[in-house]
Amino acid sequence: MLSLMQLKVGDMKQLKIKALIFLIPMLLIASCGGGSYIPRFSKTKDVPPPKTEKVETKETPKIDTASPNEFNDPFIDVWLAAIESVKWLKWNIAFIDERGGVIRLKEAYAYRKSGKMLRTYTWPSKENLQTSSINDYLEKVGRYSPRGSSTVFTQENLKMTIIRVSDDVTKVDIDYTIRPYTFAGKIGYEVESNGFIESLLLERMKESLDGRPLAKR
Repeated sequence: MLSLMQLKVGDMKQLKIKALIFLIPMLLIASCGGGSYIPRFSKTKDVPPPKTEKVETKETPKIDTASPNEFNDPFIDVWLAAIESVKWLKWNIAFIDERGGVIRLKEAYAYRKSGKMLRTYTWPSKENLQTSSINDYLEKVGRYSPRGSSTVFTQENLKMTIIRVSDDVTKVDIDYTIRPYTFAGKIGYEVESNGFIESLLLERMKESLDGRPLAKR
């Protein structure tokens, strides 16, 4: 009877040993795997960033922002162009000073004779003004409203000042004054220029400078 019980106890010990031998590898596998299994195909691979195409940018063309009375030219070129412009306007020069950059034109009198506009440098006679009417001319060169009056001639002065801004930039100031007269000789008010004569001079200067070379003294 005792030997039978001893046999059963021995069998139980062998079963326990076998169970431990089976469980130990399983526990080791579980501890090494961190408790989870990630299939090989599900792992994220390092993907290089997409290539970006280089876009060529065109340079924005430079815009000339200079004001109408500024020139991107040396003083001497603009000075010579200014002299040429007043000669083209057929208005005689009274005073000239290159060092000071000043060109002053003769005081002029504009009136119409036999339908033709004239500019003279002496006070017009009443005989020459008998048929003169220049309201249309005055409206063309100045901010003027006739208001029923008849202008027969104007007294005009013009001064140009050439200013050296830098070695390659020169500015031109034009002071143009207009005073209207009626046939009775009563002086009117001074009319403000509307920029017509000034624009003619500046445009002529631009044409002269664009058509280089100018003859230098």
